[in-house]
Amino acid sequence: MRLSDSKYGALLSLPGLILLLVLVLIPSGYLFGLSFLRYDNIRPIKFIGLKNYQYMFDDRVFWLSMKNTIIFSMGSTALTFFVGMALAHGLNAMGKGVAIFRSLTVLPWAVPLVISGFIWAWVFNPAFGVFSDILLKLHLIQEPINIFGNPRLAMVGVIVADAWTRIPFMAILILAGLQAISQELYEAAKVDGADVFDRFAYISVPLNRRPILLGLFTTIMFSFRTVDVIFSMTPGGGVAKSTYLGGVYLFDSIFKYLNFGVAAATGVVIFILTLLIGVGFIRMAFGER
Repeated sequence: MRLSDSKYGALLSLPGLILLLVLVLIPSGYLFGLSFLRYDNIRPIKFIGLKNYQYMFDDRVFWLSMKNTIIFSMGSTALTFFVGMALAHGLNAMGKGVAIFRSLTVLPWAVPLVISGFIWAWVFNPAFGVFSDILLKLHLIQEPINIFGNPRLAMVGVIVADAWTRIPFMAILILAGLQAISQELYEAAKVDGADVFDRFAYISVPLNRRPILLGLFTTIMFSFRTVDVIFSMTPGGGVAKSTYLGGVYLFDSIFKYLNFGVAAATGVVIFILTLLIGVGFIRMAFGER
């Protein structure tokens, strides 16, 4: 076989593909099978069909967690996208020193989400956090803001902490796409009278479509199953369960209530929702324009 032969490439990829399928299919199959069992460490394990799903869908806490998950995921993705887009265009326009700023941009990406949560919990702390301190010194507020005591502000706080670690990935991904666009297109657009916003809307975004969609999908997928930031900033889901996400519901089902059947059913629902989102983004990214 020649190196250019597609069959040769497929043959070389086969061991990795088999390993990937084993690592994905076996746990996924076990998860789906467990979701149909009564497995609560109280009664004998028994096949109960869809009763775990029925229990879950009848639980108002589950629907609250799904609503919070959607708000959290959309908020984190939107913040990540807009800040990442701005950073990418700023880095792309820089000349000297861009390597230093690019390295500084990537640094938050290396911080684990749990640590990010602890950092931002300190920043937003009403007693000694820098957020309230700065606003007080600027005379924008009269007293410290207790973000974690306010249901709406608590969600904003965890969204900021989650997005902070994802912005570098989005920025670098978009920057790579921007640098692949020929500068001749921008120069031709300038000659034709296109301003900065026209070049952004008709050149940068359309020709950078796939990296942007990939970044959005990755951010949504990971934020949809986040629990790290919640545990380090608002343990238990915060005041009035304002930050109680689907991942926290699954975690409680396992470790708090020891109901592995309901936990598996929750995992299946989150898996299906993530899969549907992924299929939608893949169709947008690789479908016909």
